[in-house]
Amino acid sequence: MLEDNQVSLATMKASRYVKAFEVEVDQWERTLSRILEVIELILTVQRQWMYLENIFLGEDIRKQLPRESAEFDDVNHNWKTIMDSLSKDPNALRGTHQANMLERLNDMNNKLEDIQKSLDMYLETKRQIFPRFYFLSNDDLLEILGQSRNPTAVQPHLKKCFDNIVQLQMEKIGIDSKGGKMEAVAMFSADGEKVEFNTQVTLEGPVEAWLCDIEDTMRVTLRQQL
Repeated sequence: MLEDNQVSLATMKASRYVKAFEVEVDQWERTLSRILEVIELILTVQRQWMYLENIFLGEDIRKQLPRESAEFDDVNHNWKTIMDSLSKDPNALRGTHQANMLERLNDMNNKLEDIQKSLDMYLETKRQIFPRFYFLSNDDLLEILGQSRNPTAVQPHLKKCFDNIVQLQMEKIGIDSKGGKMEAVAMFSADGEKVEFNTQVTLEGPVEAWLCDIEDTMRVTLRQQL
């Protein structure tokens, strides 16, 4: 409907009879352009906010990216404030012409873009340590990193990292099965074949680090058994 109104105004401006109300037409043209600009920016910010909100809900990611987490919290607060005000007064003209609305949205958009860039750089450092992470999408990798204290979170993604490896046999270390460290003792192929590792791999610390240990152990084990 907004675009239809803009077309109608453009038609009026093209008329030779527009002189009588040209000032009013110009005013409405600027007003509708402002409404459209704000709405498009709201949708842009919303898309980025929805994506990043799921990421920064994770405690592990927040600990690893404290500065970006603080910036997102600030954006999150401002975003909810704007949405609350628009919900209370669902008038497009008044809502999009609130004081500093466009400037606030632009600032939020810039901050979200910076956060996204920092997040991409963070993922790149993880991929450089364990290059097989390049086989995973950003969402898959974030799912793993967001549960770094839970080694089993890697299991659904193993077949993307290692050809024909679908699962690791993970066991708790020690008698107490509640909590504590875990270790990988074997790997399973998609055909159900099981290969026990020559040495167990302790699954603690950064996930990319112990996955490198897993990869080395796979090579050594197969070299010795073949």
